[in-house]
Amino acid sequence: MMGLISVKKTMVFVFGTRPELIKMVPLILEAKKRKDVNAIVCSTGQHREMLDSLYRFFSIKPDIDFKLMKPNQNLNSLHSDTMNCMADVIEKHRPDWVVVQGDTTSAHAAAMAAFYQKVPVAHVEAGLRTYDIHSPFPEEMNRRAIGLVAKMHLCPTQESADNLKGEAIDKSSSVQVTGNTGIDTLHLMASIIENTPKLKAEFKKRFAYLADREFILTTMHRRENFGTAQMDTMRALLQVVKSRDINIIFPAHPNPNVRKSIEEVYGNEIGKSVFWANDSNPVSSPGGKIFIVDPLEYSALVYLMKNCRFLMTDSGGLQEEAPSFGKKLLVLRTSTERPEGVKAGFSHLVGVDPSQILSEAQKLIDADRHWMDVVPANPYGDGKSSMRILDILAGDGLDDSYLMEAN
Repeated sequence: MMGLISVKKTMVFVFGTRPELIKMVPLILEAKKRKDVNAIVCSTGQHREMLDSLYRFFSIKPDIDFKLMKPNQNLNSLHSDTMNCMADVIEKHRPDWVVVQGDTTSAHAAAMAAFYQKVPVAHVEAGLRTYDIHSPFPEEMNRRAIGLVAKMHLCPTQESADNLKGEAIDKSSSVQVTGNTGIDTLHLMASIIENTPKLKAEFKKRFAYLADREFILTTMHRRENFGTAQMDTMRALLQVVKSRDINIIFPAHPNPNVRKSIEEVYGNEIGKSVFWANDSNPVSSPGGKIFIVDPLEYSALVYLMKNCRFLMTDSGGLQEEAPSFGKKLLVLRTSTERPEGVKAGFSHLVGVDPSQILSEAQKLIDADRHWMDVVPANPYGDGKSSMRILDILAGDGLDDSYLMEAN
């Protein structure tokens, strides 16, 4: 009797931004190890500098790089260029799956290019919704549109799966709850840092100016917050450090809108309560301060996340990752597509109202401890999502016990 023949599946993994790559890393590493998968790694090359450091750290090299980074690039040109490049890739390789992650313009364009050539799309981190088409912008539209063409919806949580089941998605598509691959990467990175004394020592030296007092990790980059909302938030951060003996470290996104707001709000405070921090410019003097740094490599961000008091952010990724370290977050947005963190007690929506941000930050600073009993488990994943996803896409099949929750 002849045995079953294993058919190798060709999968094109597409990403363009650093958050996408962070969540694709464990999938790519797992796919490269498997004999039943032919993995083709495809980058649009949008976040060139940010991507290169991750390539080196994880020993990943794109098989295809579109090199689409352009000065003052807009969403229209990025979308059309990505679609054209993806069309050529699909025509050449005829993959079994085009795998996209999240809700970026590059993910949407790649999914549409695959759809036009009738190649199945697997959507990693499917089903997130705010049901406000302009918040976040353009991410909410992108993920809804990908949901229309995806053949496989790989959802991080049961709630995201339920969103899709309530939306009349294509009946031939499949919805699976797998957990979030970003938590896989976080576990991997945290383990590397913990088991690499040289790396830990490097970070302690690099961020020595934070060692004399507790600090808050803060990030802001959402398009919908550009302008007045972002500047109001920055003013609230200044009030936080002036009212309490705590530091804020603020990795500033390179987007010109963010840098313009920093100059306008903090111009008169530079050298007083606000500092552009670098290795040769540590500051130790009484009173809390805001330390602005250039964008950090992912390993440094994980180190700071693990050691901060709490986070203030408009980032979706940090909302998912911080719970793995038991950290609370003030979400600098009026809505979130990640309600699981709110329900579990990790996230609190404070919007962009300065008085609300100041009040809630002071509560977390003044609290003796943030959890009364046992810290809840991270609702977004257990670090095994990539194995589940690759088993599904390679066609090995899963029993209900292997999925995070039966569908």
